[in-house]
Amino acid sequence: MTATTVSSTRRDLETKLIEKAWKDPAFKQALISDPKGLIERYTGQKLPEQMRVFVHEEDANTLHFSIPAAPANATQLSDAELEYVAGRTDFVPTALVVAATLLTSMAGVAAGKQNGW
Repeated sequence: MTATTVSSTRRDLETKLIEKAWKDPAFKQALISDPKGLIERYTGQKLPEQMRVFVHEEDANTLHFSIPAAPANATQLSDAELEYVAGRTDFVPTALVVAATLLTSMAGVAAGKQNGW
């Protein structure tokens, strides 16, 4: 795997890794089994020795949240500044996608029952 130029922001890196994992099952398996090593190879940058990296795969029945470490001055920041530091979490769009997925799954199950499946 060759080093790829990626943006320096965590959100950009996460987006690129997710998109590649969706398209490439071998990449996805490598990301799940050795996330730190894969990220180092993918970015061409060595991560700090003490850094641990965890990857969890969601499905239609699970939703994972990650609470990042608070900045040292968290008690001195306004709500708007905290939201910016936290990466402007996309909770509402994510929740809507999860809800739509669940509704679609439930509709498929209901249709299957009506058709005798």
